[in-house]
Amino acid sequence: MKDSIVESVIEQFKQRSNVGINKYGTTLDRDDLSTLEWLKHLQEELMDATLYIEKLKSKLNFDISNYNDELEKRMNIIAQNGNTGIHYDKE
Repeated sequence: MKDSIVESVIEQFKQRSNVGINKYGTTLDRDDLSTLEWLKHLQEELMDATLYIEKLKSKLNFDISNYNDELEKRMNIIAQNGNTGIHYDKE
């Protein structure tokens, strides 16, 4: 039995590896970087990830804010029309 999620991630890793090989002409097997240089690369990647997270949080907050604004407008229209929002009598 194979896990489709794991298989998807493995495929993405392979694709990402190919991008790096094409871009930099080397693999992670390289030995020309010190431990400190590898840590610097990792830190830069994590800083980028933090920026992406912050961007998505602001976008999500904006989307929710717009949704709430639209919902409030609709509720005000219902209230102005004297409609309770209940369209059918209970039996």
